[in-house]
Amino acid sequence: MFSYWLAVVRRAAVAIATIFVVCGGALAGVTLWDGETWATALLRGALAGFAVGAVVAVVGATSSTWQAVRAASRHGLTLSAEAVPLPCTAEIRVPIRPGTTAYQLTDSVLHALKQLPAPEIDEVKEFTHGKLTLICRKSLSVPVRFHISITTDQDTATVAMDARPTATWKLLDDGASWSVLKAFEPHVSKAVHEEVGGMSAT
Repeated sequence: MFSYWLAVVRRAAVAIATIFVVCGGALAGVTLWDGETWATALLRGALAGFAVGAVVAVVGATSSTWQAVRAASRHGLTLSAEAVPLPCTAEIRVPIRPGTTAYQLTDSVLHALKQLPAPEIDEVKEFTHGKLTLICRKSLSVPVRFHISITTDQDTATVAMDARPTATWKLLDDGASWSVLKAFEPHVSKAVHEEVGGMSAT
């Protein structure tokens, strides 16, 4: 959990630095306006900027960690620092028999994921030959877009998974995308293996 907290602070470092500069600069300007020396103004500005930045970092990272722990526990997961970077991705490769199509595999995956109690699928955004995009909202701090791309060659299917907030500008999502990916990934793998008859993965 602490590793996640530290990873959040590192991820938000630019935003925290911006707060430090803005707040510190504002107080330094006010101090100069009151007739203090440059040295005094810069010192006060730096201390104020550091204090505000530290508070924002601690409060923000702690809040995000608490939300991420809750999201992970709902899906039977143990939170780790890898939940911070976005998007969250995974890939599996499965041997297939000749004639197996990406559509068959996509249909099997969708059917399997719809049976799960959580994460709950709120919307099927895309369902085509080898492409599946799902939106999950319930029990998550932010809506998550879970996308699967399945490609097949002569004897192998490659399944690429991608989870990210629907609001693509977000730097952090309190572990929501990671929780969705980690909860769905084993069921995606199981569905693909069952569709191809339990052949061993490569």
